[in-house]
Amino acid sequence: MNLQSFAGDLLDWVRSQEPGLEAELYLARSEERGVEMREGRLDNVQHGSCEGAGLRVLRDGRMGFASSGGISADGVRDLLRKAREQLAYLEPDPCKDIPQSSPQAGDQTLADSLWDEGLFLSPLDEAVARLAETGAAALATDPRLSVMLRAGYGESRGEVVIASTRGVLTSDRGSSASIGFSALAREAGEVQVGSAFQSACRAAPLDFGRVAAQAAQRASQLLGGRKLSGVKRAVIFDPWAAGDVLDLIANLLCADQVQRGKSLLAGALGRKVGSDLATFRDDPRRLGGMGSCLHDDEGLPTSAKIMIDAGVVKDYFYDTYTALKDRRPGNASAGRGSYRGLPGPSHSNFYLEPGTVTRQRLIEDTRDGLLVLEIMGMHMADSISGEFSVGVSGLSVTDGRLGAPVKKAMIAGNLRDLLARIDAVADDLTSYGSLGAPTFRVAQMSVA
Repeated sequence: MNLQSFAGDLLDWVRSQEPGLEAELYLARSEERGVEMREGRLDNVQHGSCEGAGLRVLRDGRMGFASSGGISADGVRDLLRKAREQLAYLEPDPCKDIPQSSPQAGDQTLADSLWDEGLFLSPLDEAVARLAETGAAALATDPRLSVMLRAGYGESRGEVVIASTRGVLTSDRGSSASIGFSALAREAGEVQVGSAFQSACRAAPLDFGRVAAQAAQRASQLLGGRKLSGVKRAVIFDPWAAGDVLDLIANLLCADQVQRGKSLLAGALGRKVGSDLATFRDDPRRLGGMGSCLHDDEGLPTSAKIMIDAGVVKDYFYDTYTALKDRRPGNASAGRGSYRGLPGPSHSNFYLEPGTVTRQRLIEDTRDGLLVLEIMGMHMADSISGEFSVGVSGLSVTDGRLGAPVKKAMIAGNLRDLLARIDAVADDLTSYGSLGAPTFRVAQMSVA
């Protein structure tokens, strides 16, 4: 079934039912498969597909919504009935709206980078063999490595079509492939687990050996860890650990959180909240990016944005509703969890802009610090006050050299202080999914 033609025909039918009714149809279908190994043995094989539709209708500031699994003309007709029935019970809201179409020339290079025709062709047995081989090779690098607890490979592909009575008719498709390993290391009764993963829109960039080796190294390098004395010192965030910080910052920049007063960055537009090295960008047009898309989830053409520039908040993530509430143009940042949900502000490929020094030089310039390799509990930070106290593991840094492993440590502070005290950013920008960061250093954090 050609979803674009199907959606266009159904929108014509919706117009014929009630000429004054505005409507938006969101169609999605996807397929995924994968394998998971546990302790060197095949544990699970998955292969499934999903499709569904969501329909928004708008009349006199009242918006109804209904969704269902499956894609069929009868199903969409039933959604229209359900969504229209809601309108009589809803209070009008002048900010409820469906966006007008906004034409933009296509980007075939970007579209091609997000799709892999080669997925779903090779037998999954080949992935199982590669997982087993590279996992065993990684374990052989250190006698303290005991077992590869988990190893997995997965791939997916999907398509989204959005059509509306306001002239929107868009189609986006994407694919992904991913690998992950979790290794266990033992020494003198102590046990440590290290994990690593990689995902990409195409399978070719996946490096099984490197990811397995990273998991093994993260497990073994923390054996024999000790606690640090409770003083203020420099904290260096590894890109793997920095993702937790980036995720928190991205959520704080979502306009719905800001408007509800649930963000530390509410009222901060145009104000300096970080150091000159704190520049955060969001780029939905990055070639091969896991968060890349030609259109947002309201069918509007996307573009790259600077969210925080040299510490100054420049923008929030807006969908149509939140933009109208702030009486400003939107920036095509609508996202949906699935066809079952309504759009809301969201990031795409969100990252901290890299610096010009190497990671090694950044470490060499640190007299007394902690290289954080894992963070536990950053999602529990207070989004309003910015206060946080989280567990971390990593490596001590003394006079520019990596030292003994550190475990059961805590770092505490305020997110505003963290942003303001970024004093060094390396050039090793690394992406994990739709978030990316280079190694960066924050001065004078409380470490215990």
